[in-house]
Formats: sequence, C-alpha cells, structure tokens
Amino acid sequence: MNPIVSDAQKFSPATRNGSARLKDVAERAGVSLMTVSLVLRDAETPRVSPDTRARVLQAAKELRYVPNARAQVLRSGVTNVIGLYAGYGYVNVRTPFFTEIVSGLQEGCELFGKDLLLHGTFRNRSVDEIYNELRDGRIDGLIVNMPATSPLAQQLAEAHFPVVAVGDPLQGLPAVEVDNEAGGRFIAEHLMEKGHARCLYVSGSIEPISAQRRRGAFLGCALENGLEVQEMRLSSAPDASQELMNHWLSLEPQQRPSAVVCWNDTTAYDFLALCRQEKVRVPEDVAVIGFDGCPTPYNDFWSLTTVRAPWAHAAQTAVEHLNALLQGQTVPAETILPVEFVAGQTS
Repeated sequence: MNPIVSDAQKFSPATRNGSARLKDVAERAGVSLMTVSLVLRDAETPRVSPDTRARVLQAAKELRYVPNARAQVLRSGVTNVIGLYAGYGYVNVRTPFFTEIVSGLQEGCELFGKDLLLHGTFRNRSVDEIYNELRDGRIDGLIVNMPATSPLAQQLAEAHFPVVAVGDPLQGLPAVEVDNEAGGRFIAEHLMEKGHARCLYVSGSIEPISAQRRRGAFLGCALENGLEVQEMRLSSAPDASQELMNHWLSLEPQQRPSAVVCWNDTTAYDFLALCRQEKVRVPEDVAVIGFDGCPTPYNDFWSLTTVRAPWAHAAQTAVEHLNALLQGQTVPAETILPVEFVAGQTS
C-alpha cells in the first residue's frame, strides 16, 4: 500500500539536513551567491543596493538560514569556545567547589561572548591522547584545574596554547588562586582566640599546592603561638569521614583534640553528620572548621565556621585572563584573590 502524502507534508530542498544553504537564499532573493555572502557577513559595499540587501535579509529570514559554524571556523580560525579540563577526574558539578567554578566560568563566558566546553573524564587515556583532544581545534583556549605534577600541564605550558589555571598554580602557566595562606592563619588565630590548646588538622587523600599552602600557614601560625596540632590524612575510600570519626573517638577523652580543622567544607560537613549520629556535641565536645565557604544544602543544618574563598570570582577572572591572552595581551603569572573568615556556630 502506497502512503498518502499531502502537499503540507512535503519539504523543499531548502530544509534538507535541517537548514537552508546560501544557494537557497540566493535563489529566493534572485541574486548571486557572492551577494548573499557579502550581505550576511554584514559587509558594507556599494556593490549591494539597500533594496537588494533588504531582499537578501528577508529571504534568509523566511528560510530560517543559520550560518555554518564549522565553515566560519575554517575561514577565521576562531571558535569563540573555551574549554574546562579537570585533571583530578571528571567535572562533578554536584560538589560545591566545582559548582562555583563552573558558575564563574559561565559568567565569564557570558561577559566575553564565549561558549564553554566541559571535557570528559579521559579515564584510561594516555597523556598524549588527552593533549591531542584538547588541541583538536574545537576550542580557542583552556581553563585547567590539575595537579602541578601532571605531565599534561608541562605539555600545555610548552605548547604556546592559551591556558589559564584556576585554583592551583602550574609551572609556566598563568594562574588565578585564592589566598590560602591567609585562610590558614585566620583559622589558627580563631582557635587560639577561642582558647583551644590541641586540634586535629585533616588533609585530603590528594593535597594540591593550594591545600599545602593552607596547611603550611596554619601549622606555622599554630607553632608560633603554642597550639598543639595533630595531623591526619584521609584515605581515598568512600567512608574516609568514618575513619576520621573512628580516630577521634579512639582517643582518650582527655587526649581528644578540642577542634577538628578540615581542609575543605565537604570533609567538615561529613564529619558533622557523623557527630550528630554519634551524639557528639558541636562545638561543646569538638569544634569543626572547614575551608571554601561555598553555598550548599548543608547550610540549612549547620552554620559552619569556615574560610570563604571566592571560587566563582576566581573562575570568572580566569576567563578574563584567557580572553586577554587570546587578544595577544599579557596577564599576571599569579593572581591571588582575598578570602574571608566566617565565624559560624560550629566553633
């Protein structure tokens, strides 16, 4: 049985592959391809009369003509797209840190007329494969957050490709960071003001340079002022926060640190949840302090004492610097944004 097809269901060649072509616009307007190209590129030329220009624009509107982005890139060599690559794994926008980073990147892209491409996980991929994908022509420049020891960071620095690091410094690349040293000192000073004599400093399983600076400044200030500090590094296990609680509970009550300083807010919130589960009073039995100050759903349950780092502003600044590099301008090797101490109810 032959299908019944009405004229209303037929499509003209102008809609082939979902979009009209320059040729279709030219035929509709009754002009040459060159004339259409000149008008749609908004080129001012006496060769195109106002009437012809209006006719071409009307034809393009009627056919819903959309310029071929790939062809434009081939002609100009510019995509107006920047990328984000996270060298610690995939970009998990559910974490407060990356939520703020991606938010700031989007604000920066809107400000400078760029699109943002989030690159994938690259698990089980070699450094060369990752490098080749990042340099495959889809982006004009790159924002990165990765370990300083990454071989990829060295390759990018040697490639003369526009790259800006955010969060942590990378050798040979401009970076936008926050003042981790000041944050570490703020926390130590707060604990001493509150009369604490012993605390536990908790580092993550991976310690980037930013966290190293934070911890170093905290320990230096604590040592100068007689604050005893025990240290613990979490494992990469999913229940690492339980390891922290088990360690704290295993100590004799009189030997337990009266404060737990966590390298980031996520660790602090996980520990607070276990404190509630174990009936540990905060801050009466133990004070808890974090670092980041990013808005999270946890804010509804606890007013965390923390250091607020302007991660979104750092990311937006990174886009600003990347745009400057794309314009052939120079940018500072290291830009450090100020942080703010927030005294919550957990200390």
